[in-house]
Amino acid sequence: MTSGPIESWNIFKGEQGDAPRIGSDDKDDRWLDLLLTHRSTQLVSNVDTEWGLIEGNGLSMPLTVNDTEYGNSYVCSPYNGCIQYPLSEVALLPSRTLRIAMRTLIWSMAGPLRAGQINRVVCVNNWLLSTNLYTDWTGVGVKDLTQTLIHQFPTHAIAFRSLNVISNRLLLRELEQSGYLLLPSRQVYFFDGAEPSWLRRPNTHWDQKLLESTSYRVLSHEELSGVDWERVEELYRMLYIDKYSPHNPQFTSQMLKELHRRGIWKMWGLLSPEGSLDGVVGVFDRGGTMTAPLVGYDTAIPQKIGLYRMLMAIVMRETVEKRWRLNLSSGAAEFKRLRGGSPSIEFTAVYVSHLSRRRRGIWRLLAWLLMNVGAPLLKKYEL
Repeated sequence: MTSGPIESWNIFKGEQGDAPRIGSDDKDDRWLDLLLTHRSTQLVSNVDTEWGLIEGNGLSMPLTVNDTEYGNSYVCSPYNGCIQYPLSEVALLPSRTLRIAMRTLIWSMAGPLRAGQINRVVCVNNWLLSTNLYTDWTGVGVKDLTQTLIHQFPTHAIAFRSLNVISNRLLLRELEQSGYLLLPSRQVYFFDGAEPSWLRRPNTHWDQKLLESTSYRVLSHEELSGVDWERVEELYRMLYIDKYSPHNPQFTSQMLKELHRRGIWKMWGLLSPEGSLDGVVGVFDRGGTMTAPLVGYDTAIPQKIGLYRMLMAIVMRETVEKRWRLNLSSGAAEFKRLRGGSPSIEFTAVYVSHLSRRRRGIWRLLAWLLMNVGAPLLKKYEL
């Protein structure tokens, strides 16, 4: 598919609150308004970035612009995604020899990546989430968009995160044909809500039974209006930051409250018989695909209670009711496989042809390593 003639792309980059906000639907409008009227650190405490807005061809997408910011989460820092986050994941590899070899390889790339200004990047459609969802955009106009971005950001690499062949096959193909490098980043898991054969899996069935018989009360989205949002932030932090990785995006209570209040994410809670909020989950959908960026529970409560299982059962139920495709992201891979999740490698597409020879070389070496070393490891060990 070629890009074809389209209307020109408009790119706004300026002080917060000055940008026009014209989204592709009402929910996107509300989300863009939230992003563009707040500093990034007010929403995600470990992300320092500049906002922009892209409009054209019936689309509106947020844009993030960075230069160094090596302390950022991987959602805005390729350096974090290639060095710091993988170092924390190496411990999951079963072989000690392989763990040592991978740590050595990763550390050997740290200096060259910094020297190659790896974090000087503009990221398109970046909502500061581990899994950015797209509309049904097939990539029409991507060549024109790329040239517009090069003109405005001549020293920055151009990136699209969170791409996979299940949800973004045509967009991926158009980006590759337009000269983008494809960098494997992780393995994500899908569930098809329109054909939920995975519901017959024993583990999935047991999760639903647990949700039906639990002494916990499921709080609806509306019932969460009066909750303590600092508690919601704490529950998310217990799981995704303290248990999994500090490199995950650290959502603030302000962001979570606004996403709920504006109806951008749909949320549920788990209220104990004693009246404490012990679990929370939030989902959103774009282009027929749903994901759950908010999952949190009190990790001090014994695992046998099944808080995580119940939260996932709520998400699975919503997937089937809406007949959406569910992208359940990465992490807890065995849990997702046992429930019938279909794995798919996720890619970041990066355009670097306008950069210096040295920087192009670093990006191309990185792409080769990730394609020939990283992706096979992800598949072999089902990470």
